[in-house]
Amino acid sequence: MPPIFAIIILYGLGLTASMQVGLIGPIAPDLRAGFGLSQAEFGLVASLITAAGALAAIPTGVWAARAGLRKSLVLGGLMMIAGAVIFATASATPLLYAGRLVTSIGYLLIVVGAPSWMAGFDNPKMVAMAMSIWGTFIPVGIALGNWISAAMVVWLDWRLAVAACTVPVLVLLPLLALMEKPPTPTVRKSLGSGVMGVLKSRSALKVALTFSAFAGATSAALAFMPAMMVDNLDIGIAPAAGIIGTTAIVGNIIGSIGAGVALGRQVAGRRILIVFLPMMAAAIATLFVSTDMAISLIALVIFNIGQGAVAGTCFALLPAIAKDDLSMPALQGMLAQFAEIFVVIVPPLTGAMIDFNGWGGAAVILAGFYFAGFMISAIRSPIRRVTA
Repeated sequence: MPPIFAIIILYGLGLTASMQVGLIGPIAPDLRAGFGLSQAEFGLVASLITAAGALAAIPTGVWAARAGLRKSLVLGGLMMIAGAVIFATASATPLLYAGRLVTSIGYLLIVVGAPSWMAGFDNPKMVAMAMSIWGTFIPVGIALGNWISAAMVVWLDWRLAVAACTVPVLVLLPLLALMEKPPTPTVRKSLGSGVMGVLKSRSALKVALTFSAFAGATSAALAFMPAMMVDNLDIGIAPAAGIIGTTAIVGNIIGSIGAGVALGRQVAGRRILIVFLPMMAAAIATLFVSTDMAISLIALVIFNIGQGAVAGTCFALLPAIAKDDLSMPALQGMLAQFAEIFVVIVPPLTGAMIDFNGWGGAAVILAGFYFAGFMISAIRSPIRRVTA
């Protein structure tokens, strides 16, 4: 199978995984009404999608390298399906939590395995292109999840929205059998040495910490954004999801391609991060307090361009770091684990701020996390200059 088709399949799995994040925003009103959830409890439902990664992403990456990336992806797809079934058939709040926890295992296995497979392509230019494309899987998948979920909620039911956002896995998993066997590491490291190797890398730590602050804030922002726009702009949930989804796809493509071009021209990744993270902080603070449609749209576009630039840069930095005799799956696991710790923490914290201080409280806490990412990236350390 040509590499471009492999990229499509792997990227499709990543999109489906991220759709599990995006689907939750439009179904928030139905979940809160049907299960009597507070904003903080709903935030926990949203954040549990990454619970497995928060607990065990690095060792999972090492395991995936040893057990095989194909096995990791197949198992991940099956777990995602099982979690969706539990969630969509839930009759009580604990079952909502359980479904999201099971889904989180599938999510983790896919987001560790798919980019690691891409990084093993023989052609370096193909690797660069694949990683640049992969950098958009989170925002684009979230946008697709928002669209599909909103449409299903308006016309049918929130439970069918969950099913619709998971069905692509059933199509993509059999296609993995047609792909060439992914590369296996020449040195099969033990679990302990694989974990310690990435934890000792200063470059890897800095990228992971920067990405974690970014990912936690972005997850919370997108979970609450549809409901916020309904309240602040007095529009319906479907138009809100449409606006969010359209600006997310367009803005993230612009940001990701722009970051890739800049990296290709030898612009340091650190410089890209210290420009776009403060922009995201200002944009999200403006968006969550604005009651004017024009101002909200401008802020949303800037926010999404920043998403593409920051995520694309962080993912593009990893292959160069992996050249220091580090496992690419373990590096992906490290990025996921650090990020998902924040993704578990930030949405419930943001929900609690909304319960006490309204959308203005959310604006402050979200902007604060983006600014924290800026401060981490501004510290001089050996983050590599890479060519995308």
